[in-house]
Amino acid sequence: MVEDKLAQYYFRMVKLGVRNEVLITLNEVADLVFTSARHCRTILKEMSSLGWLEWRPKVGRNQRSILYLNFHVEELKSELAKIMISNGKYEKALSLINNDRALFGSLLQNTSGVVRREGQLHIQLTYRRSFSALLPHRSLRNSERFLLRQVYCCLTQCDSNGVLSSQLAHHWVYNEQLYQWRFYLRPDLSFHDGSAITAECIVELFQKLKVLPEYQDELAHVVTITASNSHCIQFQLDQPDLGFAGLLADARYSIQPVSQLFSSKTIVGSGAFQVEEHSETRLQLQAFDRYYSCRALADTVTIWKVMRDSLGKIAMKSGGAGVSKEAECSHYLEKNEDNKKVKNNEVRTRIEDGCLLALFNHNSGLSLLQRKYLSQILAPDKLQEQLVQSRGKIEAVPAYNLLQHWMKTIHSPSDKQELPDTLTIAVFDHQALFRCASIIIELLNQIGIKCEVNSYAFDDFYQKAKENTLLEDIILTSLDLDDNRPTSVYRWLLSNPILHQSLSADIKVWLKAELINIRSESQLADYLGKLESVASSMISDYRLLPLFHHRQTLRFQGVLKGVSITGWGWPAIQDVWTED
Repeated sequence: MVEDKLAQYYFRMVKLGVRNEVLITLNEVADLVFTSARHCRTILKEMSSLGWLEWRPKVGRNQRSILYLNFHVEELKSELAKIMISNGKYEKALSLINNDRALFGSLLQNTSGVVRREGQLHIQLTYRRSFSALLPHRSLRNSERFLLRQVYCCLTQCDSNGVLSSQLAHHWVYNEQLYQWRFYLRPDLSFHDGSAITAECIVELFQKLKVLPEYQDELAHVVTITASNSHCIQFQLDQPDLGFAGLLADARYSIQPVSQLFSSKTIVGSGAFQVEEHSETRLQLQAFDRYYSCRALADTVTIWKVMRDSLGKIAMKSGGAGVSKEAECSHYLEKNEDNKKVKNNEVRTRIEDGCLLALFNHNSGLSLLQRKYLSQILAPDKLQEQLVQSRGKIEAVPAYNLLQHWMKTIHSPSDKQELPDTLTIAVFDHQALFRCASIIIELLNQIGIKCEVNSYAFDDFYQKAKENTLLEDIILTSLDLDDNRPTSVYRWLLSNPILHQSLSADIKVWLKAELINIRSESQLADYLGKLESVASSMISDYRLLPLFHHRQTLRFQGVLKGVSITGWGWPAIQDVWTED
């Protein structure tokens, strides 16, 4: 890189002063940078063309010319590092700026976007945290589930309206008399490591999934899983299930090697992108050339972890909650409930399909009247009002049901009830949930109720739920849906450990019976209509309380034109391209 060598000469000149006119001869400059006068004239011309300095030579022997340097050493290093980052030379850029991680993160943000290098298209993005291992059989946060969709395929694909389309299976059929589903694979499919995807390996995968505790509720009605031949998988059920093909479109049923269920040193998927590197600092994806469908337009995607210092630090622990006064949230509370398309085509915004919600834990022993009273105090419109008064903004709209387009639940006024002197709240490490917890504390303090907030890491939160040891009175969580909206809602109600941890035994029996009845009698496209009444009943019974629907905003900064925002709030990276 020519600029590297020039920079060394420039750094020697900086001792003359920056952003000041310096009267100096060409020979003096040459002596300063340890080169000949002839070569010095050449490098001054090159630096001037790059905008690093201004050189106004004077005619005549020993005439003093004017030299004006535009950059301090660190400023020029930053500019050079940006160029290196744009060229994919990340380690070299980091070395140039003396391993300054904060500066490196800032430069990554400034250079994020799309670039074409040597004929290949590269996407560079930044994110505020590291990603968990991309394993479909584990409980994962929203962004990880988006990445699952890039790295894996399922047998089928389901859209937000319950319409099925093919992925690894090109055809499927249901025998209503025998309760039997058959899925027919495309020929010549392969995993990212080159091994073949066959009916036999998929049968083995589902047989192993069926015995995992996290899958037992969903697959309890599956009696046998067999391969009729190398391209046909058969599921024998013991009861009707009209939407089973949609269930298998969920990210949890992504097709992966069986061995990956027990050992995950490397991630082997079946989707449009394969994992090249996954570390604490970055995730790098490479387009998979043998992907069954249209190859991704981008060749690589690199997502760097960059901490957002402006968010400050929010500390939650047992016995109380502390929120840094300097903490700022980039979320804004807006009363406009419609999905809007900002005039600037570099911004995409949408209301998420799911919501943030509070669960009243049956372990706490709160009565129906007490839950009703708490629901009135913590109603989403009151949370909104208090939030605006005390802390400003959160990018969300009040939620009155699990999905925004579902019927608004209306509660009758409640008489004041005696509540415990102290209520406990459980929450996992999620910025918006921390905000909700803080505002709930304020509202309860106003009526003389103290609060203890216990904050858990995401994995610990789910593990405690699976062990039935989340004992707090109120559990704050989120309903995050994927692109297969009908089965996402269905699965959440059927088997989400956080929800089921909070429900009493009799309510769980009722809920399971309702859901089995839906899958036995309803087509996938009719799921949402049926599930709405189930969710509304649980809200009316004060088992759960919807709080907010997030407004997801994606700013493309002029580099990802014409790309849609997905249901996870991420750009559709398979479709990213550039005219350059």
